[in-house]
Amino acid sequence: MADAEAKSRACDECRRLHRKCDLVKPQCSPCKRSGRKCHHTQLKFHFKQPFPLGNDFPRPKAWTSSPVSIRFLDETAETIRDYHIETGQQLTAETEPDSGSASPSSPALLFPSVALRGPATWGRHNQARPIDYWPLKNSTESLLFKHFAHNISPCFFDFCDRERHFALDVPERARTCSPLLHAIFALSARHLSHTREDFDPQIADEYYQRCLETLIPELNRTGADLNDNLLAATVILRLLEELNVPLAGIDLCQHSVGTRAFLRSQTAQPPCTGLRRAASWAGVRQEIYVSLSLYRPPAIKASSDMLDSLDPSDDSTWASLAVSHCSDVLEYCFTESPPKVEVYDSLLADNQRWNTERPPSYDPLYVYKSKDPNHNSFWEFTLQADWHVMGWQYMALAQLLLTIHNPHIVKMPQGQHVTWKRMNEQARNAVRLLCSIAQSNPSTPPGILVACMGAKVCGKLFEDTGEQRALLEILLRAEEIHGWPTKDVRVNLCKVWAENTQDKVIGPEL
Repeated sequence: MADAEAKSRACDECRRLHRKCDLVKPQCSPCKRSGRKCHHTQLKFHFKQPFPLGNDFPRPKAWTSSPVSIRFLDETAETIRDYHIETGQQLTAETEPDSGSASPSSPALLFPSVALRGPATWGRHNQARPIDYWPLKNSTESLLFKHFAHNISPCFFDFCDRERHFALDVPERARTCSPLLHAIFALSARHLSHTREDFDPQIADEYYQRCLETLIPELNRTGADLNDNLLAATVILRLLEELNVPLAGIDLCQHSVGTRAFLRSQTAQPPCTGLRRAASWAGVRQEIYVSLSLYRPPAIKASSDMLDSLDPSDDSTWASLAVSHCSDVLEYCFTESPPKVEVYDSLLADNQRWNTERPPSYDPLYVYKSKDPNHNSFWEFTLQADWHVMGWQYMALAQLLLTIHNPHIVKMPQGQHVTWKRMNEQARNAVRLLCSIAQSNPSTPPGILVACMGAKVCGKLFEDTGEQRALLEILLRAEEIHGWPTKDVRVNLCKVWAENTQDKVIGPEL
């Protein structure tokens, strides 16, 4: 009876237009907005006949006879036409939305030419109705979502991708993929907790748990789009795992194993989508960091399909080739079998060939090295686009590794100080180039992350106090501005430098 009484209090206009009436008197809000007269008719319910006291129906009773055959009408098409508002259709009084969406600032009223889409047009990658927690619940989730697209994706994922799949495609897919959405929230929260003192680190842990709870059931489902979504989520979780190293104390590489499993399972799923290629290359780059950290060959490498899909006329292709070359060099450096001289010579030739065959657009815009010893330890080396910066960075990192793993020099006795001294200077020059490119191109944040890898490998070779300070500043900036953990590297370098000079190096605060 409560529902019946509520309906009886709704105004006549709202009942006629089948709108939700807020029951405000003397004039309800929908009528007030539309300028209609609001009238409430008092409804009275009564029985036409008194209800019988017994269990039998009153007699005589006229019973309705049923037809011999019944024909059912399919009104699906009419229902769909009524549900959708096609482009250019004006909203009239009969099609006016209810009070929940008919505010003066509603997009349907301000821009009537914009189509209001129904479930059949929701989502380019998933035709199902969006998940029930969209739109986002609060301002924190909105902050995390935008932080991923605007700050994390350019810094960690999209710097070699013209189409910016992680900044544009991944957020769209996250609208209908719960594990992907919560992976975005967890990574953004962890990154903000590293770069902002006022952000609660517990938020990242909460979203990470939600991501795992929804990720495991999704693994039992199938579908190309779903696999691409889960691959992207796993790559995002791998970056989260890297950022968690200072908290966990060790890099377990659990999500690196997950990425490897996804890439192996998707090799038999042509054609390769743009997001799958972008996530695969992100996995290869992440494995380079793992290889340098654990001193082992990379477990994830660029497949032949990934390399065959590259277009040599595209500038960004040459950055991807540099990534693949760096991965090959790491495999040579950390393989358990004795290094083969012919493999080294082939890799060295590939490194030099990239520098001679690369497009002219990879030429630096400006190069300047100061002769003043009191000037900055690094030089100016500005480049144009993100992929130009990263192509140079990965080739410089590969050159550094080839220098310190040169089998021709390793076989020479330690007594030949001139040769070893020349090798150490070549390694220092490679690190100087990495740091110079990173410092000269601040609009490409991932450049400083690769420079940190070079500093970790050969930073101990620097003896000049000014250069040591400059290296520490690069490492400190990577952590304070970009959230990349470098404290352990800074502490270890300071210990090595102090032991070499028998004096503590005075540098930035650790």
